[in-house]
Amino acid sequence: MNIKYFKNLLFFIIFILISNCGYQPLLTDKNQVFSVNSFNILGDKKLGQALANKFNKIEAAENNLTLEIKAGKKRTISNRSSAGAILEYTITIDFHFKAFSEMSGKKVFENSFSESRNYKSSTMYIDTLNREKKIVDNLIKSVANQINTQLNIIFK
Repeated sequence: MNIKYFKNLLFFIIFILISNCGYQPLLTDKNQVFSVNSFNILGDKKLGQALANKFNKIEAAENNLTLEIKAGKKRTISNRSSAGAILEYTITIDFHFKAFSEMSGKKVFENSFSESRNYKSSTMYIDTLNREKKIVDNLIKSVANQINTQLNIIFK
């Protein structure tokens, strides 16, 4: 009985310590101190708008920004069979990104981001296009997270 009671007590103490550690991620919308109010998209409009949609407008943010996004996408053949059939593509997306303060009009941040991935060709062309679309969405999420992290660091 005493050992069973001790095990239950030990389990309860460990559970309380683990569940109340107080961990909170720093780079979330709740802790975001900037807001994006307008966009200027150059180049590939669809790609630029997909990136712009990843940014949230925060009402109580201290710093309001205007973003200028120059987007581009390039798909190349990276592997062919001996018969000449396409086996693999490489997709590369490029973003040149500038952030301007709405209050002062000064440039706050400027950087270029480039991401690329390979994907296999399918026998049906629509499957290849769907793979490309998923990869482009994942690459845009990755770039948006990088931009969001860097802007949060600038304004912290």
